[in-house]
Amino acid sequence: MMKRFNFNAAAKAVFSAGILSFALAGCGSDGKDGEDGPDGPISLSVGKASSLHVTINNTDITDGVIKVNFTLENANGVAITDLVTYPGVDTLGLGIAKLVPQNGKGYKTPQWINYNNKVVTPVAAEIPPGYEDKAGTQIQATIESSCKQACLTTEAPGQYTYTFNLNLNNLEPIEGLDLTYDETLTHRITMELRADQNTNKLVNTHFDFSPTTGEAVSEEESRIVNSLEQSCLRCHSDDYDHAWAPKLILHGDKRFALENCQVCHTNYSADPETGSPIDFAYMAHKIHKSDYLIAGYKGSVHDYSKVTFPADLYDCQACHQDTEQSPPDTDNFKHHTALACGSCHSGSTDPAQIKSDMHEKYIGTTDCTTCHADQGTPGAAHHFTDSVAKQNAQDSYSASLVANSVSYDKAKQELSFDIKVTDTNEQSVSSPNLDARLSQSNLMLGFGNSNDFEAGYKKVELLKQTPIKSEDGLFSYVISGMDLAADATLPSTAVITTKMCVDRDTLQGVVCGTGSDEARSPATIVGEIVPFDLSGTENVTARRQVVSNETCANCHDGKYLSKFGGTKIKHDGSYTNFEGECQMCHNATYSRGSGKSIVEHIDFKVRIHALHANKRKGQESGAEDRITFPSHYGNCATCHDKGQLSMKNLDEVPATQTTDPELGRVEFSPTAATCISCHGVKESIVAHIRSEGGAANDPVGTYVPGSETCATCHAEGKAFGVDKVHPVIFK
Repeated sequence: MMKRFNFNAAAKAVFSAGILSFALAGCGSDGKDGEDGPDGPISLSVGKASSLHVTINNTDITDGVIKVNFTLENANGVAITDLVTYPGVDTLGLGIAKLVPQNGKGYKTPQWINYNNKVVTPVAAEIPPGYEDKAGTQIQATIESSCKQACLTTEAPGQYTYTFNLNLNNLEPIEGLDLTYDETLTHRITMELRADQNTNKLVNTHFDFSPTTGEAVSEEESRIVNSLEQSCLRCHSDDYDHAWAPKLILHGDKRFALENCQVCHTNYSADPETGSPIDFAYMAHKIHKSDYLIAGYKGSVHDYSKVTFPADLYDCQACHQDTEQSPPDTDNFKHHTALACGSCHSGSTDPAQIKSDMHEKYIGTTDCTTCHADQGTPGAAHHFTDSVAKQNAQDSYSASLVANSVSYDKAKQELSFDIKVTDTNEQSVSSPNLDARLSQSNLMLGFGNSNDFEAGYKKVELLKQTPIKSEDGLFSYVISGMDLAADATLPSTAVITTKMCVDRDTLQGVVCGTGSDEARSPATIVGEIVPFDLSGTENVTARRQVVSNETCANCHDGKYLSKFGGTKIKHDGSYTNFEGECQMCHNATYSRGSGKSIVEHIDFKVRIHALHANKRKGQESGAEDRITFPSHYGNCATCHDKGQLSMKNLDEVPATQTTDPELGRVEFSPTAATCISCHGVKESIVAHIRSEGGAANDPVGTYVPGSETCATCHAEGKAFGVDKVHPVIFK
């Protein structure tokens, strides 16, 4: 009987290989390997990419048909090849607009006119109370977002063409809007692309081009008035992936790029239910003024009346940063448009009425060129003369203690020291008491760096002191009647804060009370922080620095113009060196805080954290003193630079003494006080702090300095460092 042979797949493969080898032998094989073929293309799926990067290469407009050619890659430059078919593409929209020069007296900033617009009528049920008389039909610029992948074709791996459904030769006319295609003007393509509902896979980009060539134009031929990174993100957060933290990303977490915003938030677009313009400049000004309300998409009311702007609205440069890295036309904010100016100067949204209001207010008291300025000259100058004059004063004048000049004669109660004054605007430098431009020159001495000025502080008003000698801006003082109990070897810190009157006409310092147009508040000139001790020892170590004046000024400006709503800065700007001066009073041992609860304490580390996190009394939801912090209050990097979260030297800092409503006088160890200021006195946190050698809500005297071991795990860079357990994004 013949045995059956099971000719399975493995056997087939062996058999086929054998037959093939015989066949090759019959053809006369030379026994050598063949040459390697070309490498296959390296590519990636949208789903496998951790981020998406688009480069728009060129644009073609022929017979009204708009084609946009672009490249799609991941962060490493690997081509992404399945954009046309990938099912997780949830957003793909493109827009096109032309940049139209404006006519009138003086230079006017050119404006975008979008080719894709819709006429919208108000929905009666969505009109907010009080806006019935303002509701009406409005034009709104938009983008093409319904076509998505159906409008895409693949040209090569990672190379795509998007063909608009919109045809520039077949646009529906809209009364009052010139939609004529003009190939001589600069045009802008905008794109938004997102996949998998993931903001890490979100793209906002634009392409400014000349239709005659299809190629990019220079920045000078475009209009980029502001930089998101330089201006908005100084204060706002770009942590777009966080679930609930405030962040500058809108319209369903799809849009954040200012260049894209501009071509929809045009000067002719408005909200039908409220009549509120959605012009970008008008909207941004009104929001920061806490004076803006729109019904928005599907009647979702956006009320910005509770916004807390932390700088002075009068200083345009709080947002319009003008630096070497700024766009070429960043100065355009100095040239007026009706809505931009009217957002502050008029109650109307009608350009003709705004013009009438402005003329009625300012003709006769202000030169016409203040608003109607030629390009390259500073129009709207009144908005930044305060700021420029104060910056000039800050740049030209300085006064600081000479570190090793300090000595103290305890028997005579005499304090001796030298200060150095420089002033590049004056040929001869005067001592503070003889400089009539100064309204303040205070030398603050904080004793005891290592344990947060536990030995107290002294203020010397230099305007009331006459130096015993002077030479080339170096002034020597001997102050009698100074009863200082501080140890002469104790490391200490000094800082001089100066306030100089400035004139808005000359943009320089001026004898107080004599300026032709004197600024309402003087320039605050922050002095250098200088370590010293009362023995005149050299190389004294300053108090640890855990915050920078520059990071505070990102949101708080630092000019203290006091134009609107009071001074907007504690102590009228007299104490503004957040790096070390404030802590001389605002520390754990200052008696004024001990009778309050921990979050109400005056201790700087507690006060600042609790304030920005809305944890203090009067900051409850809806309260007048509530702060609209523009970032996640757990993002320490909003205020702290990298390296400032080390918790170094906290082992020498005393406990913060406070009062618990049930337990009476209690104390918190230094790190615990900081954490509790945001997290609150919770049983789990208190138990953890105590287990690690700290004190929290414990009787006074419980904490032994140095026993708190929080830094072992929670210092910056550690396994559970504050930079890891909080949503910290260092810039």
